[in-house]
Amino acid sequence: MAKKRISNTDLIWIFRDKLSAFSDCPGSIKMAIVPSDAGWTVVIAHRDRNAYPDCVKRIEQMQKQLRDVYILAD
Repeated sequence: MAKKRISNTDLIWIFRDKLSAFSDCPGSIKMAIVPSDAGWTVVIAHRDRNAYPDCVKRIEQMQKQLRDVYILAD
Protein backbone atom coordinates (compact mmCIF):
# COMPACT_ATOMS: atom_id res chain seq x y z
CA MET A 1 0.00 0.00 0.00
CA ALA A 2 1.31 3.43 -0.92
CA LYS A 3 1.91 5.86 1.91
CA LYS A 4 0.07 9.17 1.98
CA ARG A 5 2.14 12.35 1.83
CA ILE A 6 1.44 14.72 4.70
CA SER A 7 2.96 17.87 6.16
CA ASN A 8 4.52 17.78 9.61
CA THR A 9 1.89 20.27 10.82
CA ASP A 10 -0.98 18.03 9.73
CA LEU A 11 0.74 15.05 11.30
CA ILE A 12 1.02 16.88 14.63
CA TRP A 13 -2.73 17.60 14.44
CA ILE A 14 -3.39 13.90 13.99
CA PHE A 15 -1.28 13.13 17.06
CA ARG A 16 -3.03 15.83 19.11
CA ASP A 17 -6.46 14.58 18.05
CA LYS A 18 -5.65 10.99 19.01
CA LEU A 19 -3.98 12.02 22.29
CA SER A 20 -6.98 14.07 23.38
CA ALA A 21 -8.78 10.80 24.16
CA PHE A 22 -6.34 10.03 26.99
CA SER A 23 -6.28 11.80 30.35
CA ASP A 24 -2.53 11.20 30.83
CA CYS A 25 -1.67 13.30 27.76
CA PRO A 26 -2.11 17.05 28.19
CA GLY A 27 -2.89 19.20 25.18
CA SER A 28 0.10 21.37 26.05
CA ILE A 29 2.75 18.68 25.48
CA LYS A 30 5.42 20.10 23.19
CA MET A 31 6.29 17.98 20.17
CA ALA A 32 7.67 18.35 16.68
CA ILE A 33 7.83 16.09 13.64
CA VAL A 34 11.26 15.98 12.03
CA PRO A 35 12.66 14.00 9.08
CA SER A 36 14.78 10.99 10.07
CA ASP A 37 16.27 7.80 8.62
CA ALA A 38 12.95 6.08 9.41
CA GLY A 39 11.07 8.74 7.41
CA TRP A 40 10.06 10.97 10.30
CA THR A 41 10.26 11.06 14.09
CA VAL A 42 8.31 12.74 16.85
CA VAL A 43 10.56 14.84 19.07
CA ILE A 44 9.20 15.66 22.53
CA ALA A 45 10.51 18.39 24.81
CA HIS A 46 12.77 17.02 27.55
CA ARG A 47 10.65 18.52 30.33
CA ASP A 48 7.48 16.91 28.93
CA ARG A 49 9.28 13.58 28.47
CA ASN A 50 10.06 13.51 32.18
CA ALA A 51 6.68 14.86 33.31
CA TYR A 52 4.47 12.56 31.18
CA PRO A 53 6.20 9.21 30.65
CA ASP A 54 2.92 7.36 29.97
CA CYS A 55 2.02 9.89 27.31
CA VAL A 56 5.45 9.49 25.72
CA LYS A 57 4.84 5.74 25.45
CA ARG A 58 1.50 6.39 23.74
CA ILE A 59 3.17 8.78 21.29
CA GLU A 60 5.84 6.19 20.47
CA GLN A 61 3.14 3.56 19.81
CA MET A 62 1.20 5.96 17.59
CA GLN A 63 4.40 6.87 15.76
CA LYS A 64 4.94 3.22 14.83
CA GLN A 65 1.38 2.92 13.52
CA LEU A 66 1.35 6.22 11.65
CA ARG A 67 4.73 5.63 9.99
CA ASP A 68 3.09 2.78 8.09
CA VAL A 69 0.47 5.19 6.72
CA TYR A 70 2.19 8.56 6.25
CA ILE A 71 5.37 9.93 4.72
CA LEU A 72 6.45 13.55 5.11
CA ALA A 73 5.76 15.83 2.19
CA ASP A 74 8.67 17.90 0.89
